Amino acid sequence: MNTTLVAIGFAMVIILIALLLSGKTVPMVAFVLVSFVGALLAGFSLPDISTFVGDGVKTVINSVGMAMFATAFFTIMTSIGVFDPLVRFLSKYAGNVTIIFLITYLIATVGHFDTGTTSTILLTIPMMLPLYRKFHIRVEWMFLMIGMAVAMMNLLPMGGGIIGLSAVSGIDVGVLFNQIVPVIAVGWGINIILIVAVYSKMEKKRIAKMSDESKRAQDDEYRALLEVGRKGTELQEIKMDLRYWANLILTLVTVAVVFMDIVRAYFVFMIAFMIALLLNYKGNKAKQDVVKLCAGNCYPIAAVMMCAGVFVGVMSGSGMLTEMAGFIVSLIPDSMHSVYNVLLAVICTPMSIALGSQAYYYGFSPLLLEVGTTMGVSTLSTIATLQITQNAFGFITPVSAVNHLACGMLGRDIKDVFRFCFPKLLLMLAIQFMLSILVGLIAMGA
Repeated sequence: MNTTLVAIGFAMVIILIALLLSGKTVPMVAFVLVSFVGALLAGFSLPDISTFVGDGVKTVINSVGMAMFATAFFTIMTSIGVFDPLVRFLSKYAGNVTIIFLITYLIATVGHFDTGTTSTILLTIPMMLPLYRKFHIRVEWMFLMIGMAVAMMNLLPMGGGIIGLSAVSGIDVGVLFNQIVPVIAVGWGINIILIVAVYSKMEKKRIAKMSDESKRAQDDEYRALLEVGRKGTELQEIKMDLRYWANLILTLVTVAVVFMDIVRAYFVFMIAFMIALLLNYKGNKAKQDVVKLCAGNCYPIAAVMMCAGVFVGVMSGSGMLTEMAGFIVSLIPDSMHSVYNVLLAVICTPMSIALGSQAYYYGFSPLLLEVGTTMGVSTLSTIATLQITQNAFGFITPVSAVNHLACGMLGRDIKDVFRFCFPKLLLMLAIQFMLSILVGLIAMGA
């Protein structure tokens, strides 16, 4: 075991998370400087670091392109009022927090049938964000609703988590899915109960206590969103003319093609953005102004995503990830067989947040599966623990590019949504873990 890599790797993770959650620096600076300094201290040369960075950035470059052009496209669609009729409809028939939360959860659930988190947030956030603004609901709740839906959908056979664990364990996806069906069925029901009986009531109480000044400030933010590219027109003044229907069709076709996965998603949004420019703005000056406006929304998201790729690349390429996992495994004594899965859940909670899905499933999980086998613990039990733990927190990890895309679209920092969502997702994990023990999915012993 390379103790130097272990020490530096853990130091990098701790410092990175501390910086991201403290808000003392922007994520871009944290990702790049922590990665660069850590790699230098580990003794790697500049050419080595450059290779690590290149490999890491390659893993996120498609998502960066998607973020840039998808954000720009939906900025235009929101500003010209494509979603206004839906907002009016939902305002009329879903004018309370409980219904809005349920609709958000259901849209995200349906949107994640293709297992693409990016497409899920691109479907859910633009559709629901105006409604959250209108009713003064904290947008962090939307992030939580999406995270809860994604966590459940990733347990299905087409989920990235179950596919990754099938690949590293050699167990068929169908076998893994069949064992977890009870947890999925009951888990969905519990999520609905939490949304209806707990979370919506919490937000209703907060809104009831809001001052008129706070509500006016949020209303001003909402109007500013609507006025971009409209020259001050109000929500009810949007005309349902030929141009409106052309934009709506463009939006629906764009989303449909992304879900069909027949063309790279960033190319689809690239084309859609160009068509939107030609369709809605006359003259080069108007188009340039809109591009500049969109750039202000796109650049921070794309830059953070690329910098996150730098961190992932250094952690993986340097071998720190493998050494860290091996060190953690070595800390578990053989005498603790009967509570191995409990220890595993405790270990995997911070690691799922620190590593991201790819590193977690393909770098971290194989070692933990091997240790479980050596201890005589059921492989299926270990897989269940690994799966529900990572799924619970996969949507709030700061090293995932798509999570920064969601935060950017909601106008929030990752630290804000992390603090808000973590205790609630931890509750969801605890419920799923206890349920898995009760149905015999997770065995408490060899």
